[in-house]
Amino acid sequence: MLNKTFTSIVATMILSLSAAAAQAVQVELAVNGGFETGDFTGWTEFPSAFGPASVQSTTVSSGNFAAYLPCSVDAACDQVIKNANIGIGVVNPGDTVTVTFDLNNTASAGGVAFVELFSELGGGGTSKSEILLTNAGGTNGWETFSYTTTLGPDVSGGITLQLKAACGPVAGCTSEAYFDNVSVTVEAIPVPAAVWLFGSGLIGLVGVARKKKAA
Repeated sequence: MLNKTFTSIVATMILSLSAAAAQAVQVELAVNGGFETGDFTGWTEFPSAFGPASVQSTTVSSGNFAAYLPCSVDAACDQVIKNANIGIGVVNPGDTVTVTFDLNNTASAGGVAFVELFSELGGGGTSKSEILLTNAGGTNGWETFSYTTTLGPDVSGGITLQLKAACGPVAGCTSEAYFDNVSVTVEAIPVPAAVWLFGSGLIGLVGVARKKKAA
């Protein structure tokens, strides 16, 4: 009778501890989202024939640095940087992710700032691609944007966040986009090893007690 009562208490304690531990937390996936390294560490750059993107300290939303993607030419232009293949082993198919960033964009006719999210396959390619932002009219100084979406059916290659300033072949086109405070978060439910160790220890004690009684 005592063993049954003790077992019941142990089970209740384990369930209580597990429930307390299994609270969803937001895991940050973006690497160097504030560009506070002073460079593009963690980002992949795609050089443009019309001048490189840069990390500068003149126009920032917060902190000391922000990314600058300029297109200011009378020809088609793309300036692209990526946080590529982040969250491998962390994100799962269909996970809900939230993408947040600050944007300061000056754009004239033909100029656009884009933000895109890709669910990556392990061997290349994507299972889902989504345009989160198309800003063709520019912003009123710094503005904060936030988007919540779900990932594709295969994220074995992680996910990629792409930031872009672009111009079409329009005379006088400009798109000068500053990005700062880039964040990509996903919900995760961690269960600390201590919970299982504690539970295993208690169950072990029950087993020892039963053996002694049987002896």
